[in-house]
Amino acid sequence: MNVMGDKGTLLDTGRFAPSVDPDGLAGADEAAGVEGAGQAAGLLGDPADEAGQRIAAEAGDVEAMSVLGAMLLRRGDLDGAEGPLRAATAAGDRAAANNLGVLLHQRGYAEEAAGWWRIAAVAGSAAAAHALGRHLRERGDEPGAEYWLRQAAEQGHVLGAFALVPGRRAPLHRAGTARVRLRRRPAAGHRRGPAAR
Repeated sequence: MNVMGDKGTLLDTGRFAPSVDPDGLAGADEAAGVEGAGQAAGLLGDPADEAGQRIAAEAGDVEAMSVLGAMLLRRGDLDGAEGPLRAATAAGDRAAANNLGVLLHQRGYAEEAAGWWRIAAVAGSAAAAHALGRHLRERGDEPGAEYWLRQAAEQGHVLGAFALVPGRRAPLHRAGTARVRLRRRPAAGHRRGPAAR
């Protein structure tokens, strides 16, 4: 579990052991923006596990709140996801803070989403740093965007690194970005081929 604040400091002391993901699935969908959804990715169709996560979340298990929120967010149940994500964020879960930002962005509250992404990014979330960098770039704050995209890239977030490549400022899905120019026009005075020699 990724936590921020005093809980993160407690975990850093080594006196407490964070939970272990036995399948190694945690964060598998970070590139998509939903952090911690890797745990939920294979569980979206399993109502029994969702019920178990819901019971644990209602009992106060912060990790279960975060996973349940991620499961519901990935399914598109924004109303159902908001409560568990807000509760987990209030308890210090950085993945929940990032996912709350994703939820708010999907609802059209971009500035509020950016606030949650900033909180999660400061706590060390590469996915949140990438989302915040993209948000700032869309708003025209290029220095801020570069700072957060670089933070994401330095933590191994591939899309954060890709967004730093010069000339790659537009979204990848925009028409025309997939075209590749195979030949360039020679510079003035440049000789071409054997006939020019």
